[in-house]
Amino acid sequence: MKIVFAGGGTGGHLMAGLSIAQEISSRFLGTRIIFFGTNRNKESRYIEESNYEFKPIMACKPTSFIRLPLFAFASLIGIIHSLINLFIIKPDIIIGLGGYGSALPVVAAYIIGIPIVLIEPNVIPGRANLKMERWADAVLCHWESSKKRFKKGEVAVTGVPIRSGILENQTEVDNNPFGLDSQKKTLLIMGGSQGAQTINKVMLQSIPKLQTLVPSLQIIHLTGKHGYQEAKEVYNGTGINSFVSEFYNDIGAAYKLSDLVISRSGANTIAEITAVGIPAILIPYPYATDNHQYWNAYELSSAGGALIIKQEELEPERVTKIVSDLLMNDERLDNMKKINRSLSKPFAAARVVDKICQTLKEKKVKKNVFGFVRPV
Repeated sequence: MKIVFAGGGTGGHLMAGLSIAQEISSRFLGTRIIFFGTNRNKESRYIEESNYEFKPIMACKPTSFIRLPLFAFASLIGIIHSLINLFIIKPDIIIGLGGYGSALPVVAAYIIGIPIVLIEPNVIPGRANLKMERWADAVLCHWESSKKRFKKGEVAVTGVPIRSGILENQTEVDNNPFGLDSQKKTLLIMGGSQGAQTINKVMLQSIPKLQTLVPSLQIIHLTGKHGYQEAKEVYNGTGINSFVSEFYNDIGAAYKLSDLVISRSGANTIAEITAVGIPAILIPYPYATDNHQYWNAYELSSAGGALIIKQEELEPERVTKIVSDLLMNDERLDNMKKINRSLSKPFAAARVVDKICQTLKEKKVKKNVFGFVRPV
């Protein structure tokens, strides 16, 4: 079996794809999996480190009227490039992961009759998926509220698969890898791939007061690519127990040790937060398309598992009060944990792959002259 994943523009789309690919690889040995993505180095690195093939496809966003000619040219080249690669690979199915990097390969797949499944992790579906749903054989969502926004075709709520290591680390570990005390209150701070500097700045300003209000406080701070050195200096100056790093691959261990997380609210982060049941303070990235990070956060906050602070309202005094109030209230933290766990979809990877298999089975197919599957 040969499966193509198409997506890109942000790392979040690819992370969901990698989780699905891992489930497919574990079930169907020998399956060839190829990712089509944009030319961003980060995307190719994600894929190649996971030992899957990566093929860059030209794509760009129509960010302004002036860029429309460039967008049209890039789209034409991207579709042609996708068609050529699909002719060579002859996949059984294509999985669209959302983002502008997914659109052109999906269009090419539709032209030549390859079955299409779309993955939608956000509460508010992305524009690419909304436009492509008319061609899809199935659309798989994380949220029940997303279904009504799709008007055509079959839509199922499966959940969004998360990285396999997340739940594997949800067992008691005596010697944690951070050098911190498992009996103390631990705050996890992670800004995500976009806009981490705003969160870093305010949190570093909040530390001295937090240290006073929560005497047992210790912090895991994942700064992102920029801001590590400044953060390290601040923590060294305060003497607070801390673990500071640009990134940390074993995020499941960080979730396990922590009592509270401060983060953005991308779809994969929300899926991880609910899977492990960690209470959260969510700071939606304000420049996300259609403000989808806010609506992801709203799903948790409306249920009671998280609090939202808008970026324009992000101030040290407010952060200090909210964080200290939560960390000093064990009953509320426990209640938030229960709420978030109730929102989790622990078998998302299996459900998604089951649906992919069902789609292939339902598409009674025959080979066309080019060797592609096409509905009878």
